[in-house]
Amino acid sequence: LLLSHPGEGADQVVVFIATTAASDIGGYFAGILFGKHKMSPLISPKKTWEGFAGSALACMAVGGWLVAWLLEAAVWKGVVIGAVVVVFATLGDLVESVIKRDLGVKDMSSVLPGHGGMMDRLDSLVAAVIPVWILLTLLV
Repeated sequence: LLLSHPGEGADQVVVFIATTAASDIGGYFAGILFGKHKMSPLISPKKTWEGFAGSALACMAVGGWLVAWLLEAAVWKGVVIGAVVVVFATLGDLVESVIKRDLGVKDMSSVLPGHGGMMDRLDSLVAAVIPVWILLTLLV
């Protein structure tokens, strides 16, 4: 709700969601294409450092582009937001993976079977929302 204030609020929400989604998308494709070095096999066996690099590139590219285009701010501000998003999105994903391992379940719900459930789509957003709000408040 804090992101959606009058004025640029809707655009800030788009920046937040698209940049965070870019983390999952960039990580997925980079991991499939180049993934060799496991990040944390005990917590999330499919996560690789190459996937993390893909997440970082995607977040920073999407963040820089959308902040410049929608919010008419400097590209570097979006790149900074993207860099912060990739850290928090990855941490959120790893925390959710720990919870799933602890509970002994593959998916947190049956809404999106095989994708970790609905929470696997939201974990990155939940973890990144406050840092993104702070950065958008300070930088844009």
